[in-house]
Amino acid sequence: MSNIDAEPKLGALGRIGWMAEQPTDFQSRMAKLGRWMSFRRGQSVYAIGDEADGIFGLGEGLLDVSVMLDSEREVVLHRGTPGFWIGDAALLGQSVRTLGVTAANDCQVFKLPASKVLRNLDENPRDWMCFYRLSHINVMVSLKTLGEVISLPPRALFARALLRLATPEGQVRLTQEELSRMVGMSRASFRRAMAALIDVGVIELDYGAILIRSLAALEIEARAADD
Repeated sequence: MSNIDAEPKLGALGRIGWMAEQPTDFQSRMAKLGRWMSFRRGQSVYAIGDEADGIFGLGEGLLDVSVMLDSEREVVLHRGTPGFWIGDAALLGQSVRTLGVTAANDCQVFKLPASKVLRNLDENPRDWMCFYRLSHINVMVSLKTLGEVISLPPRALFARALLRLATPEGQVRLTQEELSRMVGMSRASFRRAMAALIDVGVIELDYGAILIRSLAALEIEARAADD
């Protein structure tokens, strides 16, 4: 299969994100191995504790990645956008899932089945390097998120989350409860940060969403060193 053959099957994944940055022969092999799946809003792609049955690439929609803080609390660590891939660590590390992935809205996801991935690696061991690159990308996303939570003041942390989650139209389609879980802030800090940005006219509330009124002002808030 040539890369010309791979492009229509991979869709957006052949143009953005990790897969688009890999060699064309690798893309062609993965296009042959995988298949597209549809997930409805709120549907689980996989849950914490599941067997690792594949690697998943997001072509359309949004995916929420969550982790258990304790026996009762599951929090969202990251919201993936098109071009995002997940599921490699557990599959290649031969462990069960330690993260959960849920469709934040209706999604189109490209699945690379575990058995086919492992068989391909036996036949094409150089492909391991491509998957190491994916692991590196996901580790760096995790470290950046952790660094922001540890070091940034609540108002800047909240502003960065809005920039990361906003649609091109400047909307964040999340309830306040969903957003507070994703930002990793206490309820009091979250409310103060949101109220401060509303007061200065940077954002406004809409039903089930936050509207960004000034992208430039929000970017300044995201770079702020203190409250």
